[in-house]
Amino acid sequence: MIQIAIGEEGSWTLIDGLSVAAPFKNCVCFFEQSDKDRVTDKIEIFLKGTPAQISTAIRTIEQIILRSYLNAQGHYENPQYLRFQMESGGSYFYAEFQNPYLTTNAQGYSTHYKGSLMLALFYQRSNSFYGDLEALPLTNKNGTDVTTGLDILNSTDYHATYDSTALIKPADLISPLPSPLRVELINTYATNQIKDIFMGIYQHPTEDDEALFFHNSPDLSGGSLLMNTGAINDYYRRLTWSATTWTALTAKTLTLDLIDALAGHLYRPFVHLFNSHAYTDLYFKVALQIGSYIVYQSEAVYCDPDYDFVFLPPISIPPNRVLREVLPHSLDLVLYAYKPTAASYTIDIDQVQLFPLDYAANFLGFFNMANNHRFIYDSFRNLHNVRMSAAGSETVSHILQGGPLLATPGVNNRLFFILANQYNTADKDRTAQVIVKQRKRFRIL
Repeated sequence: MIQIAIGEEGSWTLIDGLSVAAPFKNCVCFFEQSDKDRVTDKIEIFLKGTPAQISTAIRTIEQIILRSYLNAQGHYENPQYLRFQMESGGSYFYAEFQNPYLTTNAQGYSTHYKGSLMLALFYQRSNSFYGDLEALPLTNKNGTDVTTGLDILNSTDYHATYDSTALIKPADLISPLPSPLRVELINTYATNQIKDIFMGIYQHPTEDDEALFFHNSPDLSGGSLLMNTGAINDYYRRLTWSATTWTALTAKTLTLDLIDALAGHLYRPFVHLFNSHAYTDLYFKVALQIGSYIVYQSEAVYCDPDYDFVFLPPISIPPNRVLREVLPHSLDLVLYAYKPTAASYTIDIDQVQLFPLDYAANFLGFFNMANNHRFIYDSFRNLHNVRMSAAGSETVSHILQGGPLLATPGVNNRLFFILANQYNTADKDRTAQVIVKQRKRFRIL
């Protein structure tokens, strides 16, 4: 160990190692050995110097403790950390400490004024240590290994630049444990604004093809296929029915190879409508079927006429664990609709997306993002905001559902983005840039 410090960025107090100053002499860390998510540690800090120096050191540590409590209450902006450096010039490792308190040895009241003192700092922390932020190379149709801002669009289809995902390759993730991500999303679209943001991650050791998740209207059954360049993939499927019972509107066959790639993960089917409807009594649900046999069906969800998309409840593909000694059987993904009236209804669908939930976070906006506004979600600190410019002011802007977002080492990690504007439209041509950073995560230093 080269150096141990406590405090925050720009205000570190060295308690052990190179450049340590009187009265700090050295310290000993007692890390709790546990598989729990949170642990309680102790650091014994040895002081040697004048009584005045020791009193100043105690005040310094007590101020750090106070800032930790104030931060937990929202009254001080920066968390307080332990910082470790294992080798000269090497990387730093951090652990945020919470609920700290300071004690001394039984004879401390007498040794203090003789020039020495042993302090014991107790605290709680996450059962991990974290590295500094570092940018991750991102890849999609618009660039390879981009770290300064990868262009995405709000839909994925055959067009050369239309890609709403970003791939992190296995070689770029060398953290021993899944690492928390910091995602920055810059609105680069001049018209309308961003209200809601949906992020999901799919993780797989070999699969790196985004086409697995996007099923366009030509791939769906039922109704009539109509061409329109305003639709995703230039086509939409018009579905008309009048029954007052649950009715199968359309289906997508998930082949053996597709099931094999998707198996073992959770997804939320995302139905993108070519245009909004006006029905106030319409409900959708989704089923997984083998022929006419339903092996799983979701709960029903309301199809709000104020939205041009519908998120269905999560499904697992296949719907339960299987032995995986052979390929899982193919399935049909079937979309059902219900309405209580006998009138004829029409719905236009241009894409069904299987939105992955290996890790996922939804951000429901109450403040709309204008052009060049930057949304930031830091999973390490579990905070998010919108920044008005790269170096400007920031505001809380969204309600978080889910999280955190973690990148798993040794596999492909593909991030998915869906952006909805202030009119609750997931406009397919909307553009943005994304920057993703990670903090490497370690259990043992």
